[in-house]
Amino acid sequence: MNKKLKKKKGFTLIELIIVIAILGILALIAIPKFGSAQKDAKIKADIATAKTIADTTATLVAKGDIALPTTEQIEIKLDTIKNEMQNGDHKPQALEGGSFKVYVDKDGNVTVKVEKDNAKYTLYPKAGKYPDEADGTATTQPGTNGSN
Repeated sequence: MNKKLKKKKGFTLIELIIVIAILGILALIAIPKFGSAQKDAKIKADIATAKTIADTTATLVAKGDIALPTTEQIEIKLDTIKNEMQNGDHKPQALEGGSFKVYVDKDGNVTVKVEKDNAKYTLYPKAGKYPDEADGTATTQPGTNGSN
């Protein structure tokens, strides 16, 4: 009876190493996919914010609070429309250090872009390409055809 009580139960060292190796492989597969999903979510959030900014600007143009330009296109300061929007301070999430810029042409068409370091990326009315900060190349937004 003493021999039965002393018998140890547990995993061998080899079994533990195999389990750790499998977990490591799974982590290597899952982490890049999570990063890609997070990036796509930030891009979609920027596109949604651009649409909100454009809709608010179009409303102010329709009410006459923003006068249409006589020239081809003018930039509207975000401060002009900030009071009409629910969340006052809007910054791009996918492009660190960038800022939203709003333009209205003489026909009342609204364009929203993200600008950083003299580079401009149109997000509304038709989202084009957005830069990949890791290597500086432009990537197509999720759910778009990539045309500007």
